Amino acid sequence: PEDAKRLTADLDAHLADRMEMMKRRAADAGPTAVKELIDGLKTELLVVYGSETGTAEAVARRFAKYAKQRGCSIRACTEMNDVCDLPSQSPVAIVAFVATCGDGEIPGGALLFRDALNNFKAGDLSKHTFAVFALGDRSYAKFCEAGKFFDKKLEAC
Repeated sequence: PEDAKRLTADLDAHLADRMEMMKRRAADAGPTAVKELIDGLKTELLVVYGSETGTAEAVARRFAKYAKQRGCSIRACTEMNDVCDLPSQSPVAIVAFVATCGDGEIPGGALLFRDALNNFKAGDLSKHTFAVFALGDRSYAKFCEAGKFFDKKLEAC
């Protein structure tokens, strides 16, 4: 029993010391790592959203705000319908937030962009990079269908 108490106390002390050391390392490396990441991010971001009720827009605007606070360059934060001319724009990293409405339908704020995207050819968007964040309700059969559509189409162009 005495050895068990000593071992438990030694283990507790070791774990507490280890936790403090890890906290110090995280505090020392955290700001430096974030600064190096941001300094290395030379690509401008174009934040777009396809929203019906405003949820995807709110998420996109919050993302753009936080990215800007962290030193990222934001070209714009706008509706997907406003960027139907992507092939003619200078290279940019597109971050899209897309809601799914109804039964897997494209939201109104992205219908014109969908039509334009359907007319783009392979390679038209090759100078751009993109990330798509799909928003939806898991209880629907076509969960995040609009985001999946845009992800697939952007990849093909």
